Amino acid sequence: MDASNVYAFRLCKQGIENIMHIDFVQEDELIEIDKQKQLSKRNIEHFLQDKPFLNMLLWGERGCGKSSLVKMLLTVYRGRGLRIVEINQRNVENIYKLYDEIRKNKNYKFMLFFDDISFDNKDEHYRQFKSVLEGGIEQTPSNVMFVATSNKRHLTKDEVLSTYELYSHDEINEQLSLFGRFGLVLGFYPLSKGSYLKIVEYYAEKLKLKLSLELEKEAESYAIERGGRSGRIAKQFVIYKSFQEGGLN
Repeated sequence: MDASNVYAFRLCKQGIENIMHIDFVQEDELIEIDKQKQLSKRNIEHFLQDKPFLNMLLWGERGCGKSSLVKMLLTVYRGRGLRIVEINQRNVENIYKLYDEIRKNKNYKFMLFFDDISFDNKDEHYRQFKSVLEGGIEQTPSNVMFVATSNKRHLTKDEVLSTYELYSHDEINEQLSLFGRFGLVLGFYPLSKGSYLKIVEYYAEKLKLKLSLELEKEAESYAIERGGRSGRIAKQFVIYKSFQEGGLN
């Protein structure tokens, strides 16, 4: 693992892999999530300056920019020593081997990135993940920040939190306690019509599509057909319109 030449890594059962083809996301591509961008950037600034920082949980609707925000942070701060390690929640048992490598790269800061995580009450990896976050005997490297995205605010499936029997009270508290390991929790909510159309406008201008009232109506219908408004749906609509209007050669 050589963080001087590589910005992103992936932790696998076989070890640590370099990620050479990174999906860099520019800050101006993320529209209508200004508060989330501002708070996450301030947290990263503290992290890079060896000031107190918080582990981050980004939760909310699919396609609203959670993973893209993490990619943006790497894009903006990679020149200042920020690096990222992508970790599947099922590979969390290998994280202590990763710590050994991270300590060898003490001049760099690492976001340990768990994307789209969710646990149920029978998941054997839940307690492993919780143990890693709250710290066991081995100290977490000072140049490590945990970053996770999830569709669930408390990282657990809805049926776990909807159980009210007295015997399950301790289990529910334990499930909720994982949420408490993240000091900075950023919500990503369904877009309003106005916000959705701003994103449509952004991508339409990039692809040189003419904006019109009819295009806005089509964009709204497209979102309804796909279950709701999001940045991802807005981008998909504009791409769809671009080749629809272009026709087939």
